[in-house]
Amino acid sequence: MAERLGICAITPTTPNWTCKVQVVDICRPGESSDRKIKYLNMIFQDEQEDQIKAIIYGDDIPNYEKIFRLFHTYLITGARIQLPNLRYEKSLHTFEWVIDKKTIIDPIDKDNSDEEELPPPTKLTVTSFRDIKDQASRSIKNPTKNVEHNVLAIVVKCFPPRYVASLQKRLQELIIIDTRKQTFTFTIWEEGIIEDEGKKLLGQFQEYPIILARRTGVSKYNGTSLTTRFNTTIQINPPYQQCLQLRKWIVENKEMLASFIVRSTFTSGSLISIPVDEEIVSIANVQSHQDGHTFFIEAKISLPSDLKCFYVLICPNCGQEVRSPVRREIHCMNCNQQNMLTPRCRFDVNLQDTCGSIFGMVMGKEGEKILSLTAEEVYERASVNNESLQMQDV
Repeated sequence: MAERLGICAITPTTPNWTCKVQVVDICRPGESSDRKIKYLNMIFQDEQEDQIKAIIYGDDIPNYEKIFRLFHTYLITGARIQLPNLRYEKSLHTFEWVIDKKTIIDPIDKDNSDEEELPPPTKLTVTSFRDIKDQASRSIKNPTKNVEHNVLAIVVKCFPPRYVASLQKRLQELIIIDTRKQTFTFTIWEEGIIEDEGKKLLGQFQEYPIILARRTGVSKYNGTSLTTRFNTTIQINPPYQQCLQLRKWIVENKEMLASFIVRSTFTSGSLISIPVDEEIVSIANVQSHQDGHTFFIEAKISLPSDLKCFYVLICPNCGQEVRSPVRREIHCMNCNQQNMLTPRCRFDVNLQDTCGSIFGMVMGKEGEKILSLTAEEVYERASVNNESLQMQDV
């Protein structure tokens, strides 16, 4: 009979062992960079809540995909033990397991087994929103590649998927919030997540679902935001004790959350129109901080008196800006494509509150909303017809 051992006691030389584990994460199947190797990664957790990565390769994936389910319990006997490849990610453990045809898998069914299922997990390592923003600010001067974060948060807004023509792929945006009332835009790029968890969140977000997003990346485009990576997974309302505490906080703050949603009117998560009250800061306080922070301010907006340019011309394929005042066909040196330049709305503004004033820049769809003109109309009036946009146009 195999000896019952915990994850930490099992090495490549351990003979005849069995380990009782719970599946706490399942990634979608992936491929190696040369597309020769298909794999599926999982995270197993034992009775002591020690964790290890388990991998299924190639033709074994379809069979084992049907067996393994999130937060179900299994007896694993004789998995192959190997050293992890540290090139792409930080290892959970000294070793990792390979589940193949020589491995014995015994699912634990609470109705038809003498074995007890493992209880809901409690071990959860996540990064706070505050720490993510602080790390993003520090990385401006000291860039760190491939930084990943596990995030536990509440979804307060879920936008329908939209197509990005320049990238020829879809994205979906979420607005998530933590118990300190800090918010992030979370952009989903993986088609599999959009079709699965994205669809579910679109139908559930009014109930404030809790998500556990593992291995998310950070983007600094248009401020600091979160984004999926190739190995990101999203779990909706997972059975962690921390989620019960979050659910209690949601009940206690439901009025604030409802008000936040009502006041936020943008059709995209790229900008959040109304933050929670605690996040609104004065212009004087904005000027005292270093670059790299994102702020919400409440201010009067006006156009500088000497403003002449309301648009730039960009490559429609990659978005590269060029120094040309008129549309023409170019060979873009950034994406190496031949395209007709397209206008993008962009202009400077004055922002003023009771404490001070500051210059800002508005671009894209938000600029079009302020001017009540499309980028094509802005270009037509400013370049073709040689008209100047006056303050009464805003």
